Amino acid sequence: MPSLYHPLVVHFPVALWMTSALFDLLYARSTDRFHFRASQFLIGLGLLGAAVSVVTGYADYLPLVREGIGAEFVARHKTHQVVALAATVVYAVSFYARWRQPHLHRTTLLLLTAVGALLIGATGLIGGDLRMVM
Repeated sequence: MPSLYHPLVVHFPVALWMTSALFDLLYARSTDRFHFRASQFLIGLGLLGAAVSVVTGYADYLPLVREGIGAEFVARHKTHQVVALAATVVYAVSFYARWRQPHLHRTTLLLLTAVGALLIGATGLIGGDLRMVM
């Protein structure tokens, strides 16, 4: 089995995005603009990390397919990809909304935060399960 780089980098966007949720909650409670900007910065870094995760994911995945990995892994991986893409889209929308609308309504902000955190949490759970079927 070849060396896998994807598992080494996927934790960064997850950690950055989950930490951004903490700053969003702090912002909702205190209205300190520092928390808003810190969350935006973490989301942006998470988007960069997600791009690296996608590249390393495909770099790792293609040799595994050539080696004949199981159909169960491929099926679960497709589910993982869909959920990860949904999380990335939510965080990209959140980043764009913060950039274009610096005084984003707190309800909208918290809704994006909640949906993003749930999706990235589900992505992590599904990704962890993938290791069991490899």
